[in-house]
Amino acid sequence: MRWWQAWAAAAGVVVAVMLAATTAVPPPAGVLQHHEPAEAEAEEEPVLARTKRQQPTDPENADSELCDFGSSPTQSLCEWTNLDVTQLKWQPSTGESAYWVGGPSVDVSYGDSQGGYAVFETSQVPVRVIGQSPFESAMLMSPMKESTGAKGMCVKFWYSIAGLSPDRIRVLLHPMADNMSVSVPVDEAMQGYDGSEDVVLWEARDMTNGEWKEGQIVYTYGKKHSVIFEAIPVDSGDSSRRFRGYVSLDELSFTPSKECGAFCTFEGGTCGWTQDTNDDFDWKLSRGSLNPSTGPPRDRSSFANGGMMGGYAFIDSSFPRRPGDTARLMSQEFQGTDPDRPLCMRFWTHMYGNGIGSLRVVIYDVNTAQDTIIWKISGEAGNAWYQGQVPISSPSPFKIVFGGEVGANNLGDIAIDDISIIQGACPSAPQVAAGQTGDCTFEVDECGWVSPGPRERLDEMDWVRTVAADNRAPQRDHTLGTLQGFYMTLPRGSVQRGGDRAWLVSPTMKGSEDAMCLAFWYFMYEPFIDPSGPSLGSLLVHERYESQEGDIVTRPLWSLKNHQGPNWIYGQARLQNDQDFVVVFEGMWGSSRANGFMALDDITIFRGDCSTLPPKGSTSGGDCSFQHSACQWKNITSDSDFRWTTASISRRPANLPDHTFGGPIGYAYFDVFNQNARPQTLSLLSPPLDKSEDNAPVCLTFWYAYFGASDTTRLKVVRESYDRGAADEAQRFGGAIVLWELVGNLGRQRPEWQFGQVEVDASADYRVSLVGMASNGGFAIDDIKIFPGSCSLRPENADPSTGATTDELPMDI
Repeated sequence: MRWWQAWAAAAGVVVAVMLAATTAVPPPAGVLQHHEPAEAEAEEEPVLARTKRQQPTDPENADSELCDFGSSPTQSLCEWTNLDVTQLKWQPSTGESAYWVGGPSVDVSYGDSQGGYAVFETSQVPVRVIGQSPFESAMLMSPMKESTGAKGMCVKFWYSIAGLSPDRIRVLLHPMADNMSVSVPVDEAMQGYDGSEDVVLWEARDMTNGEWKEGQIVYTYGKKHSVIFEAIPVDSGDSSRRFRGYVSLDELSFTPSKECGAFCTFEGGTCGWTQDTNDDFDWKLSRGSLNPSTGPPRDRSSFANGGMMGGYAFIDSSFPRRPGDTARLMSQEFQGTDPDRPLCMRFWTHMYGNGIGSLRVVIYDVNTAQDTIIWKISGEAGNAWYQGQVPISSPSPFKIVFGGEVGANNLGDIAIDDISIIQGACPSAPQVAAGQTGDCTFEVDECGWVSPGPRERLDEMDWVRTVAADNRAPQRDHTLGTLQGFYMTLPRGSVQRGGDRAWLVSPTMKGSEDAMCLAFWYFMYEPFIDPSGPSLGSLLVHERYESQEGDIVTRPLWSLKNHQGPNWIYGQARLQNDQDFVVVFEGMWGSSRANGFMALDDITIFRGDCSTLPPKGSTSGGDCSFQHSACQWKNITSDSDFRWTTASISRRPANLPDHTFGGPIGYAYFDVFNQNARPQTLSLLSPPLDKSEDNAPVCLTFWYAYFGASDTTRLKVVRESYDRGAADEAQRFGGAIVLWELVGNLGRQRPEWQFGQVEVDASADYRVSLVGMASNGGFAIDDIKIFPGSCSLRPENADPSTGATTDELPMDI
C-alpha cells in the first residue's frame, strides 16, 4: 500500500474546511507572531486599573465585529444569540461567578475577575421531551454575514475548557438562504434547523485546565451565512457527565484575513506568502488544472453547490520547466518560538501525475540563512487532496518555506491549499514525511517504533497497536478522537503479573549538541481504586545509548505512576545527547493490571530546550522504585553477609509488600539478625547527582519501613559533595553531612510504609547515601524521588541535630 493510500484509509479524504484539534499546553500571547526586525521593542507601559489587555489589531475593521462580553455587572452576549433548537445555553458571566456557574477565574480582555466572557456549564442534562430537537449541545450564533469576498475572513477568539464533562468545542459555518433578511428573528431564520448543511471550520477537544488559549480561523464563503460556536458535553450516559465542567469563550472578532498571519486559502492571492527570488521559477494560483493528467480539478474546499468558490497555489511543471527545477513560496518573518510552546502547521496537498517530483516544508533561519527540511514527500499520491501537518519550532527568527521540485516529466504539478497554524505540538503526517524523527500517530503502523528483539529481551510483554473500538478505555484515540482511531496500549489480563514491563523503542536518533523535545499523549486510568491505594503501574521515558567506554546507559527522562485520570494528558520531556541514542517508553503494570488502562498516542519530536510536562513527571538520576533493580544506587557495604539488597519472592522482610504497586517485590532493604555481634553499618549510595540550575535546594522524598527488636536499628540520610574532576574516585567525595536520622519503634509487630522527606543542598554536584545500622532488625526503602525546591523535614523527629531520635508511635496491642 502506498503512503497516500494508507493515510487516506486512516484519516479519510475530507472535502470540507479545516479541522483543527489543539494541544493543551500553556497559551502564548498569540498563535504566530510577526517579527519586525527593524524596529526596537517598545517598553512595556504600566497597566492602569481596568485597562484592556487585548485590543483589536485593526480598529477600523474590527471595532464593530468584536465581542468582549462586557464586564460586571453589565456583561452580555453582544449580538450573538443562543439557538433555541437546544435546551442547553451559553450565558454571559465573569470570574466572580467562576465557582458558582463555572468558567475561568479571569477573562481575557481585562485579565481580572470582573471582565465578561461566555460560558456553558457542561454537566447540565436537558429534559427529554417527545418531539423536541435531539441536540445536546450549546450553540452560540453570530449575526448574519454577507459574502466574505475572495480574500476571506479571519475569525479570532479565546477559549477555555476544563473538567470531566466537556467533550469538545466546534466552530461551524451555517449557510443562509439568499433571500434571508438581517431583520428576520433568529428563531424564525433557524426553523427546521438540523445541522446537516453546516460545515466544521475548527474543532478542539483537549482540556486547557482553566487557561485561556487563542484560536484563529480563515474561511471564504460566497453567500449569506452565520458562524456558530458549539460546545458539546460528553454523552449523557457517560459517568463523567455528572461532574462539573465548562467551555468558555472570550474576545470573539471578525477581521480581514491578513490578521491571521500565515493562514491562507489562496482565494484572493497568496496572503502574506511571497515568491523566493533565489529559486528557478514561481508558484502560481489556479482554480483547476487545464491538464486532466496532472493537477487538481478544483481547490480543496470547493462545494458542489457553488457556495464556496476557491483557488489554490501550485507549481506548473510544463514547458519550459526541467527536472530538478524548484519553486519556493516563503512566509513573512516570524519570531522564534517558545521552547515549551511549539506550533503545528496544517495544510492540504495534491500530488497527481506520473512526473511528480517532491514537496518540502523548510524552516529558514533568518539569522544564519540556513534551511532545515522538516517535512518532505516525493512521488505521485493519487488524484485527491491529502492533509499534511508538521510541528514548527525555532529558537531564532524564521520563515516557513514550501519548496516544490519538478520531477521526471511535465506531468508533475504539485498544489497546496488551506494553510493554517494552531498552538501545540503535532506529529508530522503523513508519517513518511517525517523521515526518521520518531513522530507517530499510530493510525497506519508503529512508524519504526519496535519492541526489543529476543536477543536483548529487556521486558516481559509488548506494547500493542489497537483500535479504540476494541477497548473499554480509552474509548477514543487522541489523533482523530474517534472509535476508529489507533493507539498503543499495554496488554491486560491474567497472563501479566504485577511488575511486568513493555518497552517501545524508537528508531535511532542522531546525537547532537542541540536540545530536542519529546511530546506525547498518555492515558493512565484506574476505574476502581483498591482500599490499599492506587496500583495501576507506571509509565517511564528513558534515553538509551552507548557511552564512550562502551557501556549501555539507560537514563530516565520522565516518569509517572498509577492513576492520572480518565482523559488523554499531554506529556513532554527534554532530549539531548552527543551520542546516537534511542528513546524508550516503558509501561509497567502494577497489581491493578486487570482493572486499569494504560495507552500512548501522538508522539512528536521537535527542536527546543523544553521543560518537563507535567512538572510531576520530572526525574533525576537518583529516582528509583526498585521494581526490577536498584537503578543506579549501589550497595557499598563490604560485608557479604549483611548488605542492602532488593526484595525477592524467596527473601523479603516480614512479607512486606511493595509500596509502589502493592506487589510482593519491588523495594530495597537490609536486615541484620546477629544478636551476639556489634551493630552493623550498611550503606546504599546514589549515583552522582547534578547541581540545580539555579543553585536552589532539592527535596529528597522516599518511603521507609522498619522491623526487628533492637534499639540500635536506625537509618540516616547523608549528603556528600562530589568532585567530578578529581582523578581518583576516592578523592571525589567530601564533606559528609547527616540530614535525616531515625530510630525504629521496637513495639511495632508488622512493618508499615511511612513517608519521609528532607531538603538537600544542590548548589554543587553531590551524592546521597542511605546508611543503616542494626544488630537485630533492618529498614526497607522504596520510591525514592527528588523534586526541585525546598521542603520541610518529615517526620519532624528525624532531625539529626536533636540527637538519637525514635519514631514514637503507639505500640500495637
